[in-house]
Amino acid sequence: MRWIIRGYAMVLLAYTGWRTYDFMINQLPAGDASSWLALLFLFATEAGLILWHEVSMSHSTTREQQAIATTLTWVDLLGSLAAGIADMILRQTLREGYAIPPTLLTFLIYGLPVIVALNVAGALLFLSNDAELQVDRAKKQLRFEITRQALRELRDNQGSIAEGMKKDIYRQMRDDVTGKLAKEYLRTPGAAAEPIHAGQERAAVKPGRNGHGESIYPAEADQVRISKNE
Repeated sequence: MRWIIRGYAMVLLAYTGWRTYDFMINQLPAGDASSWLALLFLFATEAGLILWHEVSMSHSTTREQQAIATTLTWVDLLGSLAAGIADMILRQTLREGYAIPPTLLTFLIYGLPVIVALNVAGALLFLSNDAELQVDRAKKQLRFEITRQALRELRDNQGSIAEGMKKDIYRQMRDDVTGKLAKEYLRTPGAAAEPIHAGQERAAVKPGRNGHGESIYPAEADQVRISKNE
């Protein structure tokens, strides 16, 4: 039964769509563009009505999307009805000289462009109110709030936080300074000590009479100490 009702509605929409197209093409300047513009206008009336109705029935993920789709369904139906009535008035032969009423004429002049704009705005609002986008937007707002509270807490407790971090900052600065001094010392020519291999003893330097030093190893020092004791 559902498909019978849909088929019935499609037949009637085909009739109203022809009425809308006929009305629009007779109001536009003559030329090839007028037929295309009249067809495009159907997207704001009959085609839009079908689209938004199907979306409101089966493809809405949030309450806002369903409300937007339902509202635009009736808005597009209103535009189709106004254009169809105006076309019937212009084409009728029952009453000679009968013209479009001023109220309907004003609505056609101003209302039909507004209906097109409402369809564009409705499409943007529909996409922005998707369920997944709302979840992502809520997560972003939560991150913004966490960042705001963290910054406020840092400003309020700036003194105590600095006192707790003072030792760590001092240690880091000291390590940086000593590390730079060590690098400067190692880059100085002759500053690097000679490597000591396993079993090798480091020699002590004894100042000589002529100003030059002599290398004295620990074994020699012990021998000199024994001879002095004798």
